[in-house]
Amino acid sequence: MHIDILSVTIRGGLTALRSPIEVAVAAVKDYVENHPYSMLYICRNYSRVLDHLDGDFDVRRAFTAYQLFSILEDVYQDVMFIEHDPLLFEDALGGKNGDENGSGNKDRGRGSRDYSLAENLSLAVKDVARGRLIIYYSPFNDPFFNLIAKNSDRVLIFEREPSGYFIVDSGYSEGYRNRHRRFYHRFLPKGQTTLEVF
Repeated sequence: MHIDILSVTIRGGLTALRSPIEVAVAAVKDYVENHPYSMLYICRNYSRVLDHLDGDFDVRRAFTAYQLFSILEDVYQDVMFIEHDPLLFEDALGGKNGDENGSGNKDRGRGSRDYSLAENLSLAVKDVARGRLIIYYSPFNDPFFNLIAKNSDRVLIFEREPSGYFIVDSGYSEGYRNRHRRFYHRFLPKGQTTLEVF
C-alpha cells in the first residue's frame, strides 16, 4: 500500500504533509482510485480538502484532541488521512487565543503554553502508524503541526512556485550511532511528472 503525490511515493508510517490543498486532494484521490482497501479521513466540522473529494472512504469528525484520541483507539483502517486544525488544541492552551477565560488577553500566561497534549497526540498517532499509512496534513505551519512533524517518520513540504512545486522531503535514516533526519529537495515543473520515451 502506497500513495503517489506528483513524483513522491509515500509508504507506511507517519508522514507529516504541508502543502497546497490541491496536493492533498491528489494524495487522497490517488489512494481511493488505485487501492481497494478502506481509508479513514479525519477532520473537524470544516474541511478544506473534503469538498474536493468523492469516492468510497470513511469520514470521522474530531472536535477536540480527546475525540481524536478516541478515534485513534478504535481505528481499523490501514490508511488514514488526518487534516490538521489548530482548534483541536484550544483546550490545551486554556481557552480561546491562549488565555484562560477566552477574553483574548494574550499577555497573561505568555510563554506558559502547554504543548503536552499535542506531544501526546503526536506519539499516539505515531504508535497507531505502525503497520499503517498515516498522513497528517496541514496547509500551513503552526506550533502544533511542527510538533507532530518533529515526531513523524517523514516530513513532506510542497511549496507552490510560479512554474511548478518546490519539494522538501525529509525522513530518518539510521546512522552508525544514532538516527538523524536527512533532507532532500528538488523542483518539479507543473507540466512534467515523468519523462516520456519516444
